[in-house]
Amino acid sequence: DGTEFPVDVSISQLDTPEGKLFTAIVRDLTDEQAAQAQLRLLDASISRLNDMLLITEAEPVNEMGPRIIFVNAAFERHTGYSREEALGQSPRMLQGPLTQRRELDRIAAALKKWQPVRAELINYTKSGQPFWVELDIVPVVNAQGWYTHWVSVQRDITERKRAEQALIDSEQRYAALFASAPVSMWVQGSKNREFLAVNQAAVQDYGYAEREFLSMTLADVQVSSSIEVPPDRPDLRPEKLQGPAEHRRRDGSLFPVEVAAQPIQFNGQSACLVVALDMTARFKAERTVQDQLATLQRAVEGSRAITQQLTVDGILQELAEQARGVIGAHQAAVSLAAGSDEQAPVLEALSLSGRYAPCRDRVLLARGSAVYACGGQAPGPLRLSQAEVQQHPAWREVASPAERDLMLRGWLAVPLTGRDGRQVGLLQLSDKYVGEFNRHDEHVAAELAQLACIAVKNVQLMGQVSRLNAGLEKKVAERTLALERQQALFHALAEQAPQIIWTIDLKGQLTYANRAWFELVGGSLENWTAMQWLAAIHPDDIAGMRENWQQARQNAVPFSGVRRLLCKDGSVHSMAYRGSPVLNAQGQVIFWVGIDADVTEFKQAEAALRRSNQDLEAFSYSVSHDLRAPLSTINGFSSLLARQLTDSGNPKVQNYLSRIVQGAAQMGRLIEGLLSLGQVTRSELRRQPVDLSAMAGSILDEWQARQPERVVDWQVQAGLLAYGDDRLIQAVLENLLGNAWKFSALRVRARISVGQLPDADGRAVFFVRDNGAGFDMAHAHKLFMPFERLHGTLEFAGLGIGLATVQRVIERHEGRLWAEAAPGQGATFYFSLPRQALPAY
Repeated sequence: DGTEFPVDVSISQLDTPEGKLFTAIVRDLTDEQAAQAQLRLLDASISRLNDMLLITEAEPVNEMGPRIIFVNAAFERHTGYSREEALGQSPRMLQGPLTQRRELDRIAAALKKWQPVRAELINYTKSGQPFWVELDIVPVVNAQGWYTHWVSVQRDITERKRAEQALIDSEQRYAALFASAPVSMWVQGSKNREFLAVNQAAVQDYGYAEREFLSMTLADVQVSSSIEVPPDRPDLRPEKLQGPAEHRRRDGSLFPVEVAAQPIQFNGQSACLVVALDMTARFKAERTVQDQLATLQRAVEGSRAITQQLTVDGILQELAEQARGVIGAHQAAVSLAAGSDEQAPVLEALSLSGRYAPCRDRVLLARGSAVYACGGQAPGPLRLSQAEVQQHPAWREVASPAERDLMLRGWLAVPLTGRDGRQVGLLQLSDKYVGEFNRHDEHVAAELAQLACIAVKNVQLMGQVSRLNAGLEKKVAERTLALERQQALFHALAEQAPQIIWTIDLKGQLTYANRAWFELVGGSLENWTAMQWLAAIHPDDIAGMRENWQQARQNAVPFSGVRRLLCKDGSVHSMAYRGSPVLNAQGQVIFWVGIDADVTEFKQAEAALRRSNQDLEAFSYSVSHDLRAPLSTINGFSSLLARQLTDSGNPKVQNYLSRIVQGAAQMGRLIEGLLSLGQVTRSELRRQPVDLSAMAGSILDEWQARQPERVVDWQVQAGLLAYGDDRLIQAVLENLLGNAWKFSALRVRARISVGQLPDADGRAVFFVRDNGAGFDMAHAHKLFMPFERLHGTLEFAGLGIGLATVQRVIERHEGRLWAEAAPGQGATFYFSLPRQALPAY
């Protein structure tokens, strides 16, 4: 039919007499190849199995066990044994300490009967780790009916066993939790709702024994329930819901419960786990909380009523009314000492319900203070029950048996305390509407009492404040009137003053100027307020004035100076100004007040005097210059005459000539001094920055070089800077340091120092100090006069021109020169120089 099939061909050659003969044998391989393909498929399947496969010999089946002849890859993976290690071994190689002996015996019995067997066994890996297997062992029979092998398929069930054990443990834990739960729990059938199991809490809460419970249904304990199946949800079962219900105990008492149900499987049947929580205590606590909240709300409203009272009597009466109403009592009384003195009167208030209105005069709460006094040393609330009140020793002493019957249902006393903790009064309540007084009542009463104490103190303080305000208002009115008078007096004096009087704020803005200002510069106050007043100041004077003001403002000290005003008539007036800070009670500057004095005429007179002095100095200079020629003639002819009479033996003539020569020399020195003094006042100032430290050091170095034998300790402060004519300031330092060097010559160790003092009015103040001869301050007025000397010429040489020169230089720089000294204790000369360029007038 044309079908192809595989064959195996075998050809052989035979030598015969007839010749070579070939024989061919053809064998059909179809079935053989199919069998081999099946074997390969089977081998591939076995190698990929996750289950372990073992094939052993059929015998022996005793303790030694048959030998393993085949294991698959899964066996190697699970046990850790390689195929080579397993082959030839008995399956017992996998057993260990936990392998179950009973299961091994059962397997051995089945093998002896050549029967298949299934078992769950604990085996061990090569590393000794135990694991569970589920194994099936089946015998293999050949064609002749002989048992040739055993095939064992093993599946690792370790995880399943762990899960089963975990489930068992969980069931045991839940069973323990169910049994020991502190709330009632039971299991009931889903159909008849019969009790299948109950815990101990249900037995205790309901009063039934466990065996009684197990013979009952839910209907035996449940009176009513809100758990109902809605008509539109028939798919819901009551056991799936939860809600409140009412149950009955064995003794017949009813109590509220909150029920929650959950469907479960119990012993193979549908059931429901029910938790029933007794709500009795919760409902009672909620009612208590609601009652307390209502009480607190009434207390809040009562506190408002108490604090709204404006008198002490009103506060006490309101406290009694509110305390009785809030807490719910028939009687309330309040007492308060009107002062700290023991003899001070006691204020009282009483509040009674209708029950006690007819016997108002016989209420015994007024005697409660004696009972409270025996309650303890420290002031605090005291609460007694009805029986404790009736039997209290202090109460029995203050009341008769008939009167004691008026005090019913207990007694509560709360002290009223001041801010220092001392008791000042007492709040008492008695005969509560319902029950005895409790801790909550005590707390509310204490809060109301404390609030009343605060209200009383506030009313007393308000009274004191009112009285104080009345006194303060009177004082304020008196001081306001006095201030108005002072302001009126100030304005009257200021307006009549011939000088300009002004005030400025902390920013330098003009706030007031008197009549003299407007007479000089014109306009009204609106034209000069804020910083507009600077328009009246000469532009060249504004910078120096601003710096002067800034330095004074930083240190809160007065400031002064000279500035020029631009007057309304076009003239310029020189004004000497001075401003001072006005301080408040805390020492802070609140504004500045100042005065401007017109010094125009003084400046003009000063200028005229300066011109006169300049003329006089010019005349003196001219005369001194003209005297040089005849003085030179006298000096020259005297010298010639002295040489011609050298051989004369008349000593009187020699003396006369010597005196003439000395007088002419002295007169020459005087003329030179006058010329030098005149040059100081005649030369034009060249203003520029001057380094006094460098200048003084150079001069002292020169003196030391002239007289190296002298020991003089001199110090010059660094950074001494001024603004002026360096040539004239050089003359100042040469004269002052020359005098210091000269008048300290008699000291074994002379000391000379040059330094600076704090600034005054924007000018630098310098000093030259020595420890020389000094002088008597009684003659200080002659110190700076020309040709005046305070020491003899034999003691200290000199003409008396140096200090006069210094004074004129300092005056030309508009500075000051003064001295302090004492005989034998040295002298200090002070002089001031501008720190920056000054305006020229």
